[in-house]
Amino acid sequence: MEELKEQSNYFGTEKIGRILLKMAPPVMLAQLIQALYNIVDSVFVGRYSDAGLTALSIIYPIQLLMIALAVGTGVGINTVMAAKLGVGQGKKADEYAGVGTPLAIALWALFAGICYMIMPAYARMQTDSPEVIADVVSYGRIVCVFSFGLFLESVWTKVLQARGDMKTPMVAQILGAITNIILDPLLIFGMFGLPDAGIAGAAVATVAGQAVAALVVMKKGFYKSPRLNKYPHYVAKIFRLGIPNILMQSAYTLYIFGLNMILSTFSDAAVTVLGLYYKWQTFFFIPLGAMQTCIVPIISFNYAARNTERCRKTLNISILFGMALMFLGTLCFAIIPEPMLRFFSSDEEVISIGITAFRIIGISFIPLVTSLTYPVLFQAVGKSLKSTLLTVIRTVLLFVPLAYLFSRFGLDYFWLTYPVTDSITSLVGFFMCRGFWKHPYLSKKKNGEPKAVIQKSRPGVIIAIAREHGSSGKQIGKLVAEKLNIPFYYKEMTEIAARESGLDKEFISDINKNSPRKLHNLYFSSKAVQHAIVAQHKIIEKIADNGSCVIVGRAADYILKDYDNVVRIFIYAPLEYRIGRVMEVYGDTREAAKANIRRSDNARAAYYKNISGLTWGDKNRYDLTIDSSVGLEASADIILEYLKKTNGQPLKNHAP
Repeated sequence: MEELKEQSNYFGTEKIGRILLKMAPPVMLAQLIQALYNIVDSVFVGRYSDAGLTALSIIYPIQLLMIALAVGTGVGINTVMAAKLGVGQGKKADEYAGVGTPLAIALWALFAGICYMIMPAYARMQTDSPEVIADVVSYGRIVCVFSFGLFLESVWTKVLQARGDMKTPMVAQILGAITNIILDPLLIFGMFGLPDAGIAGAAVATVAGQAVAALVVMKKGFYKSPRLNKYPHYVAKIFRLGIPNILMQSAYTLYIFGLNMILSTFSDAAVTVLGLYYKWQTFFFIPLGAMQTCIVPIISFNYAARNTERCRKTLNISILFGMALMFLGTLCFAIIPEPMLRFFSSDEEVISIGITAFRIIGISFIPLVTSLTYPVLFQAVGKSLKSTLLTVIRTVLLFVPLAYLFSRFGLDYFWLTYPVTDSITSLVGFFMCRGFWKHPYLSKKKNGEPKAVIQKSRPGVIIAIAREHGSSGKQIGKLVAEKLNIPFYYKEMTEIAARESGLDKEFISDINKNSPRKLHNLYFSSKAVQHAIVAQHKIIEKIADNGSCVIVGRAADYILKDYDNVVRIFIYAPLEYRIGRVMEVYGDTREAAKANIRRSDNARAAYYKNISGLTWGDKNRYDLTIDSSVGLEASADIILEYLKKTNGQPLKNHAP
């Protein structure tokens, strides 16, 4: 809870510009170092041969796919570890970290084997030049087959970042980049007695840099593997959280591959130009990427605190700052395209095509700021479907179809794909964002100061009640608390958590209500929702430390798993009974009642799974299960009778 208070003081009140200036430079440095991997090979290979430079452009989508798989898996591990650490489950976090190394090795072996076999066919799909095909196969097989360093470093880096260690991964990236830079000229040109390896030397330098980076993070990132029987559940959880990131990154691979295929119908030089654009793009996008990374925690916290004005201000500052920086990029692409191209290549056909291409693509930089920032906004507030939709519109629905359409008019028209795509995506994002700001949660005034407090109670039993929607578990729990004269906590938990964390009471209370029908895990793993989950977890423990009470919902039975005096109860009822109760209490129609029961129970099950990794409603995990259709008073009496017979002690061992 202290950490949330610090975040409330920092993200909630500190000047936004000051936060960004503090957070952005380290992120920019890390991204700059990472960009060197993309740049250095191209500089030296371009001086070695024009065919090699074209080969790098062709292999680029495969490298992006490899990075998407490695980093996306690491993101899945990082997300689940952060969630477990946030609620005090350090041992579980370590076990997920332990899964990372074997999983990285398995993914590397699978990816390397497939790429080795398909590389010649992949090369022939995009060029007819025997020299370029040979370079693609040589470079591609080396960087894919020996990519174990990339996979291990990506996973170990995310493990360290989940534990708050940002310094070690940065050192690893610096040393990896330096290794790559030093080895590139030595191996490509055969300096100091080394063999002249050409493009194969560039590939060896790349994988050597990755291996060095992996060795740096290995000591802190490697964890002991858990028992094999835990792997199916752990791996499934990692990929449920990591696959969306993998798919989104893979979308970039697919559209660049599609663009390469279209450009190959014109010439290899046109493919090379596209590759050179992405090399330069990496540098110009560093400030924009850093800004997008830094605004996520600010927006997510203030959204959870229902500080709408601060969310808007953060978004607007990031967009204005991004546009100012990208305007400089537009000027460079418009004024000095030839020097930028000659930095990599001396091929006059590449220079001629590239000058026109760079000037047209440069126009896209201003709308590109918003087309990439709006998805980040929706990601930060847990609206994963909206974020995904904008990315899919840009990378799948617009890029390749528009590129094919424009290419029918000639190569010069092909480059219009970029400004048109980003302008359309920005327009769609603008209207989605305008609708988002009008959402009732954001348009209502923030709740006043919560009044609920933790009540000091006599030592004794803590009754944790989980219940199906419509089973009247809340009312039964309140009856039990009144009969025992002990505190009752339901909405009170969220009020107290709101006050002590600085978050909004309604946001915490409505986590399950706002959970989407699909992608529950992705929603619950978002930073905004994790703030609320951690706040509730800490408050439930604090409530339990203050004596005997009744707690309804919020996975209290699992959160208090290490407490000896907790009686766990699950309340259920036949569907028809629950439909009737929901219609009576909430005024729903029969169909609406059925839909709300299904939605609410699914959300509760997903929340419980996210918190514990266990199945919500598994009757074997409860001391007592009650069919509440016998009546509210009768159900309360059953609980009291159970407590009387057992002296308020649980009869089962509920350790996971």
